[in-house]
Amino acid sequence: MAVIGIDLGTTNSLGAYWKDGKAHLIPMDGGFLLPSAVGYVEGEGLLVGAAAKERLIPYPEDTAASFKRFMGTAKVYSLGGRDYAPMELSAMVLEQVKRNAEYFLQEEIEEAVITVPAYFNDRQRSDTKKAAQIAGLKVDRLINEPSAAALAYRMEYGEEDRTLLVFDFGGGTLDLSYVECFDNVIEIIAVVGDNHLGGDDIDEAVSAYFCRENGLKPEELTRQEQARLRKLAENAKCALREQEQVEMELEAGGRVCRALLDENKLFEICMPLFGRIKELFVHLLEDADSRVSAIDDLVMVGGSSKLGVVKRFLRELLGKEPVVLGETDRVVAYGAGVYAGIRQRREEIRDMLLTDVCPFTLGIGVNNKANRDKNIMNPMIERNSTLPASHRDRFVTVSDYQKEIRVRIYQGEEYYVDDDVLLGEFSIEVALKPAGQAWVDVQFTYDINGILHVMAENEMGERRQILLANQTLSEAELERYTRELEKIMLPPIMQPQNQEMLACFLEYYENSTGQRREMIAAMMGRVTAGLSSGRKKEVLKAQAQGRAWLAGLQEAMEMREELLFDGELKAGFGGKPEDFGEPEDIEEDWEDGSDDDIDGFVEDWEDASNNNADDLMENKEEDSF
Repeated sequence: MAVIGIDLGTTNSLGAYWKDGKAHLIPMDGGFLLPSAVGYVEGEGLLVGAAAKERLIPYPEDTAASFKRFMGTAKVYSLGGRDYAPMELSAMVLEQVKRNAEYFLQEEIEEAVITVPAYFNDRQRSDTKKAAQIAGLKVDRLINEPSAAALAYRMEYGEEDRTLLVFDFGGGTLDLSYVECFDNVIEIIAVVGDNHLGGDDIDEAVSAYFCRENGLKPEELTRQEQARLRKLAENAKCALREQEQVEMELEAGGRVCRALLDENKLFEICMPLFGRIKELFVHLLEDADSRVSAIDDLVMVGGSSKLGVVKRFLRELLGKEPVVLGETDRVVAYGAGVYAGIRQRREEIRDMLLTDVCPFTLGIGVNNKANRDKNIMNPMIERNSTLPASHRDRFVTVSDYQKEIRVRIYQGEEYYVDDDVLLGEFSIEVALKPAGQAWVDVQFTYDINGILHVMAENEMGERRQILLANQTLSEAELERYTRELEKIMLPPIMQPQNQEMLACFLEYYENSTGQRREMIAAMMGRVTAGLSSGRKKEVLKAQAQGRAWLAGLQEAMEMREELLFDGELKAGFGGKPEDFGEPEDIEEDWEDGSDDDIDGFVEDWEDASNNNADDLMENKEEDSF
């Protein structure tokens, strides 16, 4: 049985698989793109793909497209007298991809990896997994579309360390991702996005321009005229990739209407959309704590990124020439195919590691002293935290002799919880004490598969917990996920091997004085900061540096021990006194390393640690993160 990757797109969907060391696309509808459209035909039932897309203009009332934009909402599409949710329509598209894949590969599909916009919230991700279940697909992992694009880039351009900005501009959504590639690790540092900004919005802007030029009111057009106008706008937009000017013509309102469209006019029409894109770039760079000059490549992904006006805008904004990986609307599918190979643990890519981040802040509602009717958000796991992530905090009662604390779990960036997304809730009893004296510890643990474990423990040692998953899980799966999440509840700095390393630094610190103690404190501070950073690259670097520095400290301490015996070794230690040089020289070397420049001394040890970094990267399973 096979594992495939699926790019469930707003405009088109694709399937991919891994074979002979690379990802391949699965044929769909005579090509590789399956239009994400569903239509109803009287007497025949529902159609999916190209046949449905062809009915958008003549039968708009019985045809649906771009429904991905409304995943996770209550929007309803009526086809043939029956109502369908966006999730159900997406399931039909996924089922068609599955059928095509099984026919082409001549085997059952065991599992699918599905890509989603990086800025999909929990409801949207949940609906995507439910759609997969309806389609008969097992889906353990959703990956963000820009992450899949970064995988495709890595396979194309090799293992050189690079910093990427992935610009994923599709038919209905825009995602921006800041990505660092090093060794066999692809680390997503930050993501931002807009689930209602894409090529469809450019089509709407061009349609509005056409109506203004001809004195038309869009709301007065028939549904068929509106559909024809949208198609006209889409065709004109795409034609400008090869033509300098396009004449648009449409019969509407009982007359023939015309308008001219060129690159400059389209650029002007898109300026409000470009303004929204610029704001997203600012947020991304702020969240990544970086700037444009640090970016090596701007990677273009998504069908809408083909447009000349989009590339022109990005050149003017960033001053960089975009990197185009073949057909931009196929890049995400190729990345999904690569990840399908990783899931199958194919020899040539099984050690490749793709990290991801939490796209939205997760937290709980707490009392608002100024207005008790409007609770406020207390963040537990901030947006763009590297996954898996875990955080623990203590909360106290707000009323005298309060019997319980209600833990309400939210997702979002708003100050008031009423404006965020409620994911779940539970209550836990507390000791009957005056306000502020009874407490519970609450811990959030969020894994790479979108499973959120929330646990609360009161001062009596009683626990309550909830497991929130953007999918339907069986009892056995819930139990398995709970056991796995327990393994990652400890952040890197609290994991046993890292605590042991810090304990060694403390021992050296306690046995030193003066400048030597300051030097060790500086080392320990650097390691602690790296382990607390939440970023894979910084954690691995801190582990490598810490080990190398400890080895150096051990060697230096052994040398100093010899000085206590005037260069004569204690029995059983081996070696010769001359191996350590003159006592005075060794003492001077030690003091020079600390008195003149502690930071410089630390940098010397850094050089030693960098030599060991590659070995540490290869042993990631031992040094779990």
